[in-house]
Amino acid sequence: MERSELDRHLLEFIGLLRQGGISVNLTEVQDALQGLTLIGLEDKSRVEGVLQCTLVKSVNQLSWFQEAFRVFFAPPEAKATWQKEAQEKVASWEQGIAKTREELRFQGEELNLTEEQIATYLSLPEEEKERLKQFLERSEIGTRNGVQLDHSFQPVVERMFHGSLEYWRRKLGEDMALTPPGEEGLLSEVQRAMRHKELHYLTKDLKDIPPEEWPTVSKLIRKLTRRLATQVSRRLGQGKSGSLDMRRTVRENLRYGGVLLKQNYRKRRKGKPKFILLCDISGSMLKYTEFILQFMYGLTSLVTGIETYVFANHLMYITPKLRGAQTFQGMLNTTLGDLVDEFGGGTNLAVSLEELHKEYGNTLTRRTVLFILSDGQTLEGEKAAFYLQKTRSKVREIIWLNTLPEKKWKDVKALELFQAHCQMFECNTLAQLQEVLKKSPGFV
Repeated sequence: MERSELDRHLLEFIGLLRQGGISVNLTEVQDALQGLTLIGLEDKSRVEGVLQCTLVKSVNQLSWFQEAFRVFFAPPEAKATWQKEAQEKVASWEQGIAKTREELRFQGEELNLTEEQIATYLSLPEEEKERLKQFLERSEIGTRNGVQLDHSFQPVVERMFHGSLEYWRRKLGEDMALTPPGEEGLLSEVQRAMRHKELHYLTKDLKDIPPEEWPTVSKLIRKLTRRLATQVSRRLGQGKSGSLDMRRTVRENLRYGGVLLKQNYRKRRKGKPKFILLCDISGSMLKYTEFILQFMYGLTSLVTGIETYVFANHLMYITPKLRGAQTFQGMLNTTLGDLVDEFGGGTNLAVSLEELHKEYGNTLTRRTVLFILSDGQTLEGEKAAFYLQKTRSKVREIIWLNTLPEKKWKDVKALELFQAHCQMFECNTLAQLQEVLKKSPGFV
């Protein structure tokens, strides 16, 4: 291959890397070119090794690099297939945009919606789309002082519509496509592969993930904790007094042609939940410990009002260490020394709950939601059940995340006692963790 052609191919490949957030400077490009010139292009594995060594600077970038390399150096027929699929996606997207603009009208006039808002609408469940279309239909037939509403009322309807779409945009979050698919087939294929990988890790038992794949899972955990942090309820409740809720007021009075006959008010919800995380780091949970600590660190650093404890034979309060560390690795360096006696030992939930009551009993209130992450294999099961019942009488809710598959719960005698005092869920994958927390009090 001529040097100019090699330069062109390398720059195209680097462009694909940059699409995944891998920055490459001129020096690194020169290093890669020099390496490829020395080894040649006959051995694909050696080419991949040179490019990885010169262009990848972090283990977090490795997954994208590997998929980009696979796609970029794929056979021509595979590339042609991906290009065709990408173009079909673009055509489908454009048809969806056009259809949406035709559907969403007020008295024949197209609503003023951005492409992002239309993309949000396209991502909605069908029943929600139907509800919004019915809202427009009801608005069109409204009257004001006996006179049919005209187009001057359209901005009010649009504001109501925008508010609903904004709610769904936040709810759907990263699961929603807000931009049109690219026509470039290689990029589309890399993105598809990355989504497939993410789904694989979301549904795989954490204890079965090999150490070399932990960086990818760590990245997913950080994404999950950020998403959950934004879902902590801060919404306003309805009330008979307080500040006027214009959105609900206008929506309620559409039937009267916009005349404000009924007023709706809102006020801050009382008793916003406080969260306690109680995490088992004993021997039976050892393979989950790395991920447990990462999740705890991520969530505690993003959400205020979370108190975090770990336990095996005894209880240990680690919130200050989680909040004080600048990085997860820094947290491990300062915490592991204190935890070394607890790691990998036996479990005594009874002692740990007893210590929670004695030393931190003031945190157990009717506003507290207690999360316990453990497989439930503990000494003194009956005593632990007693303290769990005592705890339940003081807190708002106890959510137990059990890493043991549900079909094996019957083999752990104490679990039947524990289930009487908490909501227990199987939770050994990131997908299960996400679903449980999304449904739990305060995470909606």
